[in-house]
Amino acid sequence: MNSVEIDWKILVGQIVNFAILFFVLKALVYKPFLNLLKTRRDKIEEGVSKSIQADEKLKQIDELKRIAEKESDEEKKKILMKAEEDAKKRKEEIDKKAEDERQVLLTKAKKEAEDLKDKEIEKTKKEIIDNAFSLTEKLIKESVDESKNKKIVNDFLNKLEV
Repeated sequence: MNSVEIDWKILVGQIVNFAILFFVLKALVYKPFLNLLKTRRDKIEEGVSKSIQADEKLKQIDELKRIAEKESDEEKKKILMKAEEDAKKRKEEIDKKAEDERQVLLTKAKKEAEDLKDKEIEKTKKEIIDNAFSLTEKLIKESVDESKNKKIVNDFLNKLEV
C-alpha cells in the first residue's frame, strides 16, 4: 500500500501562507467590509428612524390641520352669525327710519290737507257772504213782489250750484 506521506515543511509553509493571507484579508478586506456594512446599517436605521419621525410629524400636522379647520369653521360660523345680526340691526334701523319718515310725511300731508280745507271753507264763506250781499243789494234796489223775489233767490241758488 501506498502511504500518504505528509511533508512537514510544505504543511508548515501552507499554514504560514494561510495565516498571512488570513491576516492580510482580515485587515484589508474583512474590516473595511464590516465597516461598510455597519455604516450602511446605521444609515438604514437612521432612515427608518427619520421615516418614523416624519410619520409622527405628519400625524401631528394632520391633527393641527384638523384642529385649525375646526377652529376656522367655528370662526366662519361666528363671522356669519355676526354678519346676520348686523344685517338684522341695519334692517331694523332702516325700517324704523322709514316708518319715522312715513309718519312725518303723513303728518305733513294731514296738516296741508287741513290747511287747504280751512282755506276752502274761508273762501266759500267769503263767496256766500258776497253773494248774500249782492242778493240783498238786488232785493233792496228793486222793490219786488214775492214771485220776483222767488225768481231772484232761485237764480242765486242755481248760480251757487254751478
